[in-house]
This record gives sequence, C-alpha cells and structure tokens, in this order.
Amino acid sequence: MEEKEFTRLFNKQRRKKAYDYHSKKNKLLLFNNVFRLIVIVMFFYFNLEVKFFQYINQDLYVSLQLFFYVLMVVFIYQTFNNILEFFTLYQLRKKYNLTAQSSEEWLQERVKSFFLTLILTFLFSLLFLILTNSFPNNWWLIISLILSGFVVLLNYLLPVVFLPMFYSLQSYPEGELKDRLMSTFNKLDLEIEDIYEINLSSKMTSANAAVIGMGNTRKILLSDNLADRFSADEIEAVLCHEIGHHVNNDIYKNLLLQPFIITITAFIVNLSWPSLINLFGYQSINPIVSIPLLLIFWGLLYSVFTPLQLYLSRIYEKRADQFAFEIIEDPMDLGRAFAKLADDSLARLEYYWWEKLYKASHPSIKARIYKADEYKNKE
Repeated sequence: MEEKEFTRLFNKQRRKKAYDYHSKKNKLLLFNNVFRLIVIVMFFYFNLEVKFFQYINQDLYVSLQLFFYVLMVVFIYQTFNNILEFFTLYQLRKKYNLTAQSSEEWLQERVKSFFLTLILTFLFSLLFLILTNSFPNNWWLIISLILSGFVVLLNYLLPVVFLPMFYSLQSYPEGELKDRLMSTFNKLDLEIEDIYEINLSSKMTSANAAVIGMGNTRKILLSDNLADRFSADEIEAVLCHEIGHHVNNDIYKNLLLQPFIITITAFIVNLSWPSLINLFGYQSINPIVSIPLLLIFWGLLYSVFTPLQLYLSRIYEKRADQFAFEIIEDPMDLGRAFAKLADDSLARLEYYWWEKLYKASHPSIKARIYKADEYKNKE
C-alpha cells in the first residue's frame, strides 16, 4: 500500500484534530501525574497518614477502624483525583466531542467507581493485615493465591455484575445484520448464545467491540453506534476479530500471567516491607497506618510489569486480526473499519516509544491497516 492510498482512508480534518488533541492530552497527562506525585510526597512528608488515623475511634473493632480509615483515605484521594480529571481530561474530551456524558453523568459514574474502589481496597487491606499478623513468613504466598483466584472471579463476574453497573447490555437488534453476523458463527462451526449490544454511545462518541467474561458468562459485545458509520462488511470484519479472541482463548492467556505478576509483586513487598516500615517510622504505630504506603508501593511494583502485559496484548491483537483476515472476503474491510475507528476516537496512527511501553495495548492503526492490505494482496 502506498502512503497516498493509506492517507485517503482518513478524514484530513479528523487527523488534524487528532494531532491537536493528543498534543494537549499528553501535556495534561504529564501535568496530572506530576501534580499527583507532589501531593503523594507531601502526604507522607507531613505524616498525614498518621494524623488521619488519629481521627478514628480507637475503641472500635480493628476491622471497623480499618474500614473508616480506608474510607477516609480513598475519599480524599478520589475527590482530589476527580477534581483534577474533571478540569483537565474530561474538559478536553468534551471540547473535542469525544464524550457523550454530561457533567452530572460523569460525576455519577465516578461515585459508582468510588464505592467499588472502597470495597476492593478495604478487602485487600484487611486481607494483608490478617495474613501478615497470622502468617508473618508466608503471607506473601497465601495472598498471591487468594488474589489470583479473586482475579479469575472478577473476570467471570465482569459481564453479569460489574459491567451492568455502568452500561446496559441487550441482545443485538434482530434484523438482516444480526442474521448475517450469527451466520458467521455457523460457518465457523462455533456455538455461541448470542451477540450483545452495549450502549457505548451513552459514554462516548466513538464505537468499539470486545470479548469479556469466562465460561458461561463470556459475551461478545458490539457497541450500539457501530451501525451508524460502518458498513455490514466492516461490522462483520470487526466481529470476526472478536471471534479471533474467543477462538484463541486470549482472556485465559491474560489470566495465566496474573498469578506470576501477583506472586513476584507480593514477594518483593515481603522482602522490602520491614525496611519501609523502619524508613517511615511505623514500628511502634498501629499497622493500619501503613496501608497508604502499601497501596502505593504495591501499585508501583505491579506497574513494572505493564510493558510485558502490553507487549503480550499486542501479540494477541495481531493474532485476532490475522484470524479475521483469513475469514472475511476482503481483509481491507477490517482495515477500513480501523481507519473509521481511529477517526472517530481521534486515535494516533503510530506510537511513540514510551507509548508502546506504557499505553499501547494494540498494534498501531497504521501497522494493522498495512497488514490488512498485505493479506488482501496475498489472495
């Protein structure tokens, strides 16, 4: 494919907007991260974790003390973070018409996220305190096993418990298009309960598709705004890509990596924790006070594996693309769908090196379209 032919797939005005959008977005991301870092440093410098704990009634059961402490810390952090996000990234997305949410809808979603974060953070913190107290030498191994099982459970429950809290799912509308899509499964001799439509247009102006869940909760999702701009051929091509993830069992492959990452993270925390407790002067203080440090340190260690997870994700995406190329009549139907998705979401067509390390879960749009053209010319 020549560069001119590639360029013609895109809307010039959308490409210009994409360049402007990402230029501003990267600056805001840098500002937000630096601001967060300063706040975290100040939090520990002024011993706010200790001062917050002093507001907790010391006569309460330990689990209640922990709950109210986590509630206080999570509430303050989430409030600060949401204010920061609202006046930076949300306003930017609003300016470029990438979000369909009003301020009230955006806030409601953040409130739901707050309660989920609170519950999960409390459970993790309680588990850590119980295990480090009861099994001081082997807590890291036990917590690794429990968290690994919990990750599997979360993936299983995602389509039936967590996703419906933010989106509505329904059977894809009956009609000629659905009949054609369902016939694709028959041609591939695949049994699937249904195709589901997710109301993505309630949150964003761009379209998308996904495979989520495990076993009998696994669902193939197509957004409700796909049919607005995409042809039947392009929607079928997108569906075939998602079928590729289904056939290749990519969800299970991702899950197999999690116990490895969790165990190494827990082991390093185990080795480092006595020194960190000493460094921050927590030896003679209630261990609940150390929870903010634990959350930050655990998160930093876990993020070290982000490049590996993204690299593997890009491999899975390439294989799902290849699966689709081999099934659909014209591989460029998927290439054209990628171009439209990129224009709708103002996505970049290529990545900087640091984006590949810490952001890119998919191959670049340019690479995927060139690969589609390559497959087409093989035929």
